[in-house]
Amino acid sequence: MGANRQPVSRGARSTLLRVSADMKLRAVVRLLTTPRGGKTVVVWRLAKECGRQSRTIYHWLEAYKTLGASGFVRKRSDAGVPHIYSESEFEIVIAASVRLRRHPHIKIRHEWKALNLPGSYETFRFWVRRLQFFGYLEAAPTAVKERVGA
Repeated sequence: MGANRQPVSRGARSTLLRVSADMKLRAVVRLLTTPRGGKTVVVWRLAKECGRQSRTIYHWLEAYKTLGASGFVRKRSDAGVPHIYSESEFEIVIAASVRLRRHPHIKIRHEWKALNLPGSYETFRFWVRRLQFFGYLEAAPTAVKERVGA
């Protein structure tokens, strides 16, 4: 098993994990230092080593040529924002996390059942704990517009 793949049973295709910017840079440097005429074989090997398709290696090369090493680092614009909750539902989660912090005798599971939000109990508990951990929730819930934990 390669370092970029998770084991899957019954021969199904493995789920790919994120490749680090360092690994992408090393792959591009190997490709750039390969003499003319042997690049296709090197691209196939690199793709197999990284658990990607050969076209992806060429995308990395183009990103490197246009933006340099910073072309490999890609931040999501929605990092730290839950995808399952709408903005109004997330405001309810924020209010619930403040309420649970102020009243520790309330059980999270009871709060989750009472609010009837989409998603699982574990998702709700994750966001409540994450919001409580970063501690800026004592402000009014409508004023909280920044990313959580970013």
